[in-house]
Amino acid sequence: MPVCQHCGGTWSYKESLKQLLNLRRKMTCEHCNEQQYSTQRSYWVSQMAFLPAYFIIIPLVSIVFNVGFLIGFLAITPLLIFYTLISPKFLTLSNEEEPLW
Repeated sequence: MPVCQHCGGTWSYKESLKQLLNLRRKMTCEHCNEQQYSTQRSYWVSQMAFLPAYFIIIPLVSIVFNVGFLIGFLAITPLLIFYTLISPKFLTLSNEEEPLW
């Protein structure tokens, strides 16, 4: 689980998931109320890694199995939910905001 770089407090799974679903890089520590930022690597793993599912996997499933886009989306939804539930495990924090590039 993520550890605050300011106070050293370990974030709970629930707080980490809530912060990740907020889709912002700036997060507030629940222990010391200081601003924390997801690291560049952590941001890409937790937020951007699922984008290929929308642009590659769903259309591919739709074409290969000759089903509509909605069916392709529904087929990939359990994978997206699973990925969202495990993403807090990969969250690492920093005191300073790092550039994404």
